[in-house]
Amino acid sequence: MYLSHRLLRNIHLATTPILGAFVYASPLREISTFVTLVQWGAFPLAACAGLALWLRPWLARRSNSVRN
Repeated sequence: MYLSHRLLRNIHLATTPILGAFVYASPLREISTFVTLVQWGAFPLAACAGLALWLRPWLARRSNSVRN
């Protein structure tokens, strides 16, 4: 499945405010639903999108060298 660079970047940027709110707004950390949303939704999405953005050039070079 191909995910465009723009989509990955937008996912990464959209989850950043949620993570920032979790880190800097201590009253939100007392809401169990918000904590669950961050732990099982926002953080994994941000981490996976960030890794995909970071590793994409390396994976593309590796894929091109295998084909040739």
